[in-house]
Parts: sequence; structure tokens; C-alpha cells
Amino acid sequence: MSWFGKLIETYDRVSDISGISDREGKDSNVLLPQNHMTAKTDICITLDGDGNFRRAEETPQKIIIPCTEDSSSRTSGIQAHPLHDQLGYLLFSKKKHDAFIAQLALWKDCHPKVTAVYKYIMGNTIADDLRKEAIVIDVNENDENGQRKPEKKIIEEQKKVDRLFVRFRVEVNGDLVPNLWEDKDVIEAWQNHCAASQSKEKMLCYATGIMGPSADKHPKGINPSANGAKLISCNDNTNYTYRGRFSKPDQANTIGENASYKAHAMLKYLIATQGYKCDSQAVVAWTIDDGSALLDPFEDSLGIYADCIKTEKDKLLEAQNELGVDYAKKFRNALGSRGNAKFLTNQVRRVAVIATDAATTGRMGITFYQDLSENEYNERIVAWHESCNWFSYNRKSKREYISAPSADSIIAVVYGEPKGENYVKIKKQARERLLSNIVCGESLDRSWITAAVARVSSPFSYSKKEGGWDKNNWEKAKDVTCAIVKKYFNDKGGSFFMELDTTCNDRDYLFGRLLAIADRLESHARYLQVGISDTDKRPTNAVRYITAFASKPMRTWNLIYKQLNPYMQRLDGAEGYQKIIDEVMSLFNPDEYSDGALDGKYLLGYSLQRRALFNKKEEVTNEFNEEN
Repeated sequence: MSWFGKLIETYDRVSDISGISDREGKDSNVLLPQNHMTAKTDICITLDGDGNFRRAEETPQKIIIPCTEDSSSRTSGIQAHPLHDQLGYLLFSKKKHDAFIAQLALWKDCHPKVTAVYKYIMGNTIADDLRKEAIVIDVNENDENGQRKPEKKIIEEQKKVDRLFVRFRVEVNGDLVPNLWEDKDVIEAWQNHCAASQSKEKMLCYATGIMGPSADKHPKGINPSANGAKLISCNDNTNYTYRGRFSKPDQANTIGENASYKAHAMLKYLIATQGYKCDSQAVVAWTIDDGSALLDPFEDSLGIYADCIKTEKDKLLEAQNELGVDYAKKFRNALGSRGNAKFLTNQVRRVAVIATDAATTGRMGITFYQDLSENEYNERIVAWHESCNWFSYNRKSKREYISAPSADSIIAVVYGEPKGENYVKIKKQARERLLSNIVCGESLDRSWITAAVARVSSPFSYSKKEGGWDKNNWEKAKDVTCAIVKKYFNDKGGSFFMELDTTCNDRDYLFGRLLAIADRLESHARYLQVGISDTDKRPTNAVRYITAFASKPMRTWNLIYKQLNPYMQRLDGAEGYQKIIDEVMSLFNPDEYSDGALDGKYLLGYSLQRRALFNKKEEVTNEFNEEN
């Protein structure tokens, strides 16, 4: 079944929550009942059961309103909503007002409250009632100085007033739901009217296989960030655009009215409640049987920990200072409902992952779709977090932990920090590519690895706003780059882990180790020098030459090593460091100790060797003090 069918299936399974807001407040979301849509209203008019005016308030609120197939997709044409609508339809435009009256009259007898609204509208007192309540609906044609405003400005102000949206509530003795948009009886009355008045020819719906009236128009506003973009659309004239260009809509695969409504309503609700958004792009992962949210494919490991162990915040850093194998075990246990890792593979539900984006303000498309079992989805998320991870440092808690980087972190190290509007387009494309990497298990692009390594190999390109080298930002970027480098080379058959491998003879890895030893030796000597504290932020020679080192490692290492001489003397020969240097040099294949450019594996060797030396900081410092 296609993504369209999965959305319909999900809607049918959770239809009992339609019309119920997920939370209080203006940011609430609701799964729309059939033949309804959401609208941002500005004015609330309260009536009694006989249609007499009681009061009016200017209180903005988003509500669900009855709609027709035409009114739900209206743009510039005249298509009235059946109950709540704009002032242009209720008051100012005769053609629009007549259309509204005609639409309301069709079902005024379906419910007493609708009858009350019809009686009020036919009384033509709405303008006077709003003025009495001090609600401004008249456009002043003169400015503050009494001069006539430009015609263009008057027209603009009138359009703003025309677009003010009015909602109705009817207070009846003994009735506890005066708000018409919350009254389920009113909602069902409109749905029953739509079903009874259906006169379209029945056609085969290719999404459900059921005969019924076909949809000639489809809802818009699926993703508010994409404006009014539609997934499926057709023009009102004879030139139809219906998944392509045809002279008539029935020449393409037809979709039933109910099917179209359910799929669009379900997707809109999923995007609103659990979508991962970037500009006009939205990504949703949900279980088909109940629409519940799944693990965020773009989150880092700590973010997923936070969702899984909300009541045990002290365990958020449970994986700190652990080797990769221990991290993987703890991560699985955390996701497996606190210790039950089998939970991850005992799920039989089907899940779907979908990404939408709008190329223009009117057209939206599906850019990614994957349908798989929940245990397979969970395993792929876990596999990503187990394979694409690295050490990281939390400066607030001053603790180290292991984590897979978030999607935004990966995109930043590959393409740089966000700059300009073009970055949004790049970010959306990169997120779609990462979906394939994470959800489908595809390998990372080699070009991404090359770009990230090249960027991190230029540490002084990371600068603070006030000027100077941003060491912390560079360190974060280095850790993220190490994570994706490790995953890439391991996927290609490598064997790089989260601990220093003192037997690895890969030349890039070995050169990285040499760079880390030089970096730590110089930092150690500075630390012991009188007047220099451990908070010294000056970059070492190893860091200063890292760009040249990545392209010409042998030549640059010889230069760095010569400059280590004064620091070695300060450490009384630095025998411990020299011993490690000799051990590393002995692992080189003579033919590979050359000036060929390094790949990302040198960052793995650099990071792990430096971490190993930092962990021995107190031990080395104590030995030095004893010798002196």
C-alpha cells in the first residue's frame, strides 16, 4: 500500500480522537473530522437559542469549522464556508454574502443551533452589533490630519477588515457546549448533510479500492510553514494538473473524496504534533495502527535518552566514560523500557517515515517515504547510534559522554555554520539524505567525509564573534567529524573503535597519533611553566600546523618535532612522551611514511591518543614532580 493508503489506514484507526484538541491553548492541534478544516478566527459572536444577539468579543482563536470541497481549497474565488466565515462573506460583499446565505440555508434545519445562526444572519444586525461592542469594522478614509488617505491604502485596510474571521457560539439552557466548533452534534449534523446531499458519480478510488464520489479538489495547508501548498491539485478550468497534465481529471488515477480528506487530515495532524520541521520541509515517523510517535531519527543520543528516561534524569549520562561496547549495551537497555532490550525487537506494528517539502508556494511533494516494521525501524535507529558515535564533553556538567551526533550537528560540520537563505535549501537536502543513511541503512557519502575533514583541518576558521579562535566550537566539530569518519570507514570494512588501538599500523591513524603526542607534550610543558595555567587558550604548534599536516604530514611532522625541543627540555627530556613517539614510529611501513595527504582516520588517531594522554595527566605530572 502507498503512503496515501497508510495515512488513510491510520486515520481510520484513530478516528475516535477527531475533533479533540491535544492540549489547551492557541498552539493546540486537532485531528480534523471529515468535511472540516481549521481556521484562525478573530471575533466571537454569542447568540441565544432563538438567534438573538448577546455579545461579541475580539478574541483570536484557531478552531475547526465545517467546509465544503470548494471552500476548503478556496483562493481568490467566491466559495463560502457553511457556518463560520470572514466579515467579507458575512457583511461587506453582496456576492459573497449571498453565497454564504445560500450555503447556510442548505443545512439550517439540520441542527437547532445552526438554525439560530441562520436567523441571526438574516436579521442583518451584525454590523450594528459589532459597533456597539466597540469592535472596529469601519475603515477611516481620512488620516489623523483630516487628509484623505491614498486609495491604495484604503483598499488595503478594507481587505484586512474583510479577512477578519467570525466564529459563532449559541447558549441554550441546559446545554454545556455553547461553542459550535466543539459541539459533536453540530459536527455530525454537517457530516450527515454532506453524505445525504452527495450527487457525484461514483468512481473507483485507487487508494482504497472503494467505489464512491471522487475528489476534484484537495485540501491545502497541510504544513503551515509551506503556506497553502497542496500535495494534489487541479485547476477549475479544463487544463487539469492531477499528478501530471490531463485534459480531464478522470484520465488520471482517481482518489475518493473521503480518502483524500482522511489522508490529508492525518498528515496535517502528524506534522503538527510530531513533525521534525525545517522551513517548508517536514519529516514524520509514526506507527500506522495508532499514529504514535517513534524515536526521532535526527536526535543525538542524549536527546533520545531524555525521552526514554524522563523520571531518571541522573541516568542521562549513563554512558559516560564507557567504551563503545558498554555504551551500546546501555543505550539498548535505555530504549528497551529500562533494561528490557528485547522490547526493541518484539514489536509487530508497522511504521512509516515520510518527508514533505514545498518547491513553490502552491506545490508540495513527497521527497522521502519508507514503510517498515517497528522492530526494524528501532534496530536501524539503534544501529546508527551504536556505529556513528564518539566522545563528547558537556561543559555545563563538566562530564564526558558518548553520543551519536544530531543531524543538525552533522550538517554543520559538512557544510559549515548556517549562513544565508541558501543554507536552508542545503539543510533540507542534507536531512533527506540522512534519512536514507539512518532509516534505510545506506552508507554516508564520501564527499561528506571529505568536506567535514577538510573543514575541521582548518581549526582557525572557527572564530568567535568578538574575534579569536573558538576552540570549544572546533572541539565539538572535531568530535562530530570523528563520529561520521569512524562509521564511514567501518562500513567500508575497517575496524576502528572507541579506544586507542596501539597495534593499528594504518598510516593516517599513526600520523594522527603523532600529532596528538606533540600537542599534549607542549600543553604539558606549558602547564608546568611558572605563570602559565591550565586555562591557557593559546593553540599549540600541533594545532597551528594541522592544516599543513593534513596535506603534507611527513614534512610538517619534522617541523613540529624540531619545535618540541624547548618543551622537551622543560620536561627534562620528556622520556615518557619520547617513548610513545618511538613506539608509533616503529609501526610505520617504511613505504607509507611519506607526504601523501591524510584522510579522516588521522582525526581518529589524534582524538584517541590525545584522550589517552589526558587521562594520564595526573600520573605524568606526579612522575615529573618526583623526578625533580
